[in-house]
Amino acid sequence: MNKVVLSAETIRKIGMVLGRNIPQSEEGNIESFEGFSEADLNDFRLLESRSGVLAVSYIRYRLEKKEDLDIVVSFLASVVLQGISVQEWVKPR
Repeated sequence: MNKVVLSAETIRKIGMVLGRNIPQSEEGNIESFEGFSEADLNDFRLLESRSGVLAVSYIRYRLEKKEDLDIVVSFLASVVLQGISVQEWVKPR
């Protein structure tokens, strides 16, 4: 598994948007999309309202995997923006 490495500048910008520091304990502590909490989704929505690139970067950073961008963008569009449940989104189609 390849770790997603965000630059210090990107982490700083994410922290500014969220209004808090991003602790090292948040790095890659999510096994899969299903592990995201409602608070995580709220963070992603706030980031998306400022910058979709920051939202996508932070989702990938939290997963710590280099998830295909199409998958992350689908998650952002469906779950974060449209409110589809994570459980529904991860179901095989």
